[in-house]
Amino acid sequence: MNKTDLNTELRDILETEGSLSDDQVARVDAIETELASLEADERSEAARAKAEERLNKPTFETGVRVTAEHGKSEYERFADWAIAGKQDRTLSLAADGSALAPLDLQNELVKVLNGVAGCRQAITTRTIGYDVEIARVASRPSITGFTGESVEYNELEDTFDQVRSYAFKSTAMTTITEELMQDSRPAVLAEIMEAQMAAHGLFWDAQYAVDGVGGSNGPEAIFNAGQAGLNNTLTETSGDISLDDLMVAALTGLPAQYRTGGSFSWLMHPTVESVLRREKDESGRFQLLPQATGTDAMIPGSVIHGIPVVISTNAPTLAEAQAGDAPAVMMLDKSSYVAFDRMPLRTMRDEYTGASVGQVKFLSKMRSDGRWLAPWRSVAISIKP
Repeated sequence: MNKTDLNTELRDILETEGSLSDDQVARVDAIETELASLEADERSEAARAKAEERLNKPTFETGVRVTAEHGKSEYERFADWAIAGKQDRTLSLAADGSALAPLDLQNELVKVLNGVAGCRQAITTRTIGYDVEIARVASRPSITGFTGESVEYNELEDTFDQVRSYAFKSTAMTTITEELMQDSRPAVLAEIMEAQMAAHGLFWDAQYAVDGVGGSNGPEAIFNAGQAGLNNTLTETSGDISLDDLMVAALTGLPAQYRTGGSFSWLMHPTVESVLRREKDESGRFQLLPQATGTDAMIPGSVIHGIPVVISTNAPTLAEAQAGDAPAVMMLDKSSYVAFDRMPLRTMRDEYTGASVGQVKFLSKMRSDGRWLAPWRSVAISIKP
């Protein structure tokens, strides 16, 4: 019976005058059970139909991994793109209509970029499609006394400036023969693009860390003790750095009003981290061990004094910091420094430019910039000369 017939029968029974008989009560219970079963079937069918509709919907620019219509794995779709140049709905398109990397691959390349670029893990990143100018308080004003009744307000001597983001570009191109492209397994071609993303990541990591010259010529460097408004501390011992120096930076180098509410990281080079990780107490035990009976394997790998450690291979080395070229460690609040990405990284397969000589090119580009916005929320720790 369908729901209409069951509801009609149920209504007829309930319209009976007086008490229901045992048979009628049993029938009512049976009808309720049947109705519940039919409603469950309807919900199941509705859920199935909704899922099938979503899977069969065109996925252009949505990044959905597999559609029911395609029925192809991510590996097979990349093979279509990389070897045969075949486009499908899961491919993104450039402005000129040429095929870019499949969206699934594009997402994986972003992971490679962010994983390689150490500095990007410690700063804020924003994607903006145009140059921006941000007003900023250049000096931090202070109030020095009370204001009496009918007395003029204290006039603060604060100054303002503007921070402008640009869009500097890094590019990479790998050229292979069409024979290599056709004969290679798709994973090899994916590795080519991943290598390009790693190159972009390392390049921009160096620009953010130490190579940036600022202004219209590049990002502002993070490891710059002379940055206006940045808090600076020196290590206690000449030519050396210790865990105590990091604690001093957190407790006295950083103004107390910025301790809470921030998202801090220790940003440093592996050679600096190595010195801190291997620091021992008077009994010869590692300082960072969770307990006195711990072993070397128990040294925590990502936190010092409760603050995450971010490693950048482009940060100043221990030797460079000892020479006074740059700070050894940055206690960096995430909001202090911002990377302005003009657009997400772009990749393209070009089989036309070198077609006459049997070559296929794989190209990628990234546009970004990096600027200090609130340096007073961070601390540069330099090694005492």
